[in-house]
Amino acid sequence: MKDMLNELMEELATDSEIQEIQQNEGFKSYVRYDELPKDKTSITIIPSGPPESVGFASNDSLSKHFIFQVSIEAIQRDVPKKLQRKVEQILKTKGFYQMSGGLDEYFSTTKRYVDARFYQGNSQLYDDY
Repeated sequence: MKDMLNELMEELATDSEIQEIQQNEGFKSYVRYDELPKDKTSITIIPSGPPESVGFASNDSLSKHFIFQVSIEAIQRDVPKKLQRKVEQILKTKGFYQMSGGLDEYFSTTKRYVDARFYQGNSQLYDDY
């Protein structure tokens, strides 16, 4: 069985800047690493739920639909914007596109800017997810 979250994270980690964030333990799934220093940039990928069956034929699902939130936090306002642009370009190669909604805020409690966006895409036909 395949794992779309793992595939996307591996694909994103091919970018040198994202690789550097990963080496500093700032690239995670589900939850930002608690012990990560506040001044370190982080990227967190969060599934919005389980994959949904799409593309039916003969009462069988031929594909899965995925929605992921990509949340980027940094102490400089422009860093999440630049990284989200890279994320968008990389995810586009995997057939994922940005959805409406998300978050673009500064949190005074953490003293970090947060840019969170939703991306959706489907698996290839007959792939086992």
